[in-house]
Amino acid sequence: MKKFLAALIVLALLAAAVVAIKGRKGQELVPVQVVTVKKGEVRKEIEATGIIKPQVGAEIKVGARISGTVVKENVKVGDFVKKGDLIAVIDNRELKEALKRARANLEEIKRSYPERIARQKFLVESAKTQLKQAEAKLKAEEENYRVKKWKFERQKELLSIGYTTPEKFKEAKQALALAESNLKAAKEGVKQALYNLKAQEAELKRLKAEFQENLKKAEADLKQAQIRYSYSYIYAPMSGIISFVSTQKGETVVAGLNAPQFVTILDPKRLENWIYVDETEIGKVKKGMPVEFTVDAYPGKVFKGKVVEIYPKPKILNNVVYYIVVARGFKNVELLRPEMTTHNTVIAGVRKGVLVVPNAAVKWKNGHYVVYKVVGGKVVEVPVKVGWSDENYTQIVEGLKESDKVALSVRRR
Repeated sequence: MKKFLAALIVLALLAAAVVAIKGRKGQELVPVQVVTVKKGEVRKEIEATGIIKPQVGAEIKVGARISGTVVKENVKVGDFVKKGDLIAVIDNRELKEALKRARANLEEIKRSYPERIARQKFLVESAKTQLKQAEAKLKAEEENYRVKKWKFERQKELLSIGYTTPEKFKEAKQALALAESNLKAAKEGVKQALYNLKAQEAELKRLKAEFQENLKKAEADLKQAQIRYSYSYIYAPMSGIISFVSTQKGETVVAGLNAPQFVTILDPKRLENWIYVDETEIGKVKKGMPVEFTVDAYPGKVFKGKVVEIYPKPKILNNVVYYIVVARGFKNVELLRPEMTTHNTVIAGVRKGVLVVPNAAVKWKNGHYVVYKVVGGKVVEVPVKVGWSDENYTQIVEGLKESDKVALSVRRR
């Protein structure tokens, strides 16, 4: 009896299995959601994470070039400053006195040297007059000597023939000796006058050269004093936002090899996006390619830029090799902040006017791609050849034509 019941159970199960198999084979596929094959575009995209960074020169550390106590500091973190705005002042009392002395020294040189030069010019003119007088006297003495010598020769000749007296000859001889002495003195006078003129002219030349040298040095000293005095006022070298303040009023700064840092100024419009692209994808990236990205602070806002640089040196993170792709040119950059994480899509290529279907319409089955084509309300499984695909669409290269209907999903009935 037990064996008979067991046989009946087995037969019942076999019958149920046959019925189930026949029922499954008899079920047909019914489209749930149908779309039309159309022409559109697909993009070859590279997804990567990045970081917002300041461009070179977008962030400047402002420091001091002199030592002293900070007597005024006008900014705090978050303040916007324009180029030329006063940031801080260092105690400049000693520098102010040095500037005053340098200015007074320059004014004294400008006042005293022209007076000395004017006096020396007068002495030069006097020396010229004395030289002219000495030359005139020499000329007169030369004429006097010529006359006295003629008279002496005449008396000598007359004495030899007895037509004059020894006394007159002696007087002529004495007069000639005196004229010769006066001539020698006149020549010496010209020589002394000429020497004096050259000495006075040399002194004038020296004074003028000394004036120019001291004037140049005094002007340089004044300029240096002005520059050092200006160092006590710290101005913003560019417009931007104060991102860091390191020195406060009352603190003493000491200028050494490295200028003490007061603040850091960031130009909020000069930011760039460092995109970390995997080594397997970097070969697809070229300069000029469009980039779209979002940041966590504004998840619904898409920023658009272009690839401007591809760094040759890799960056290794967690044993994965990345290359930094730099993107710039995006709008609304003032919304971004350094070190924000970016979620990027680098558009490596775009195919327009190609047949596309939603990604959900393409299935991978038995080693190839298929779609569920809807013909006369019935579903037909059709193999297709696909091309590019992005996050929304897949390109259909073979197997479908424009206006065909395909099912995104099906059910059995």
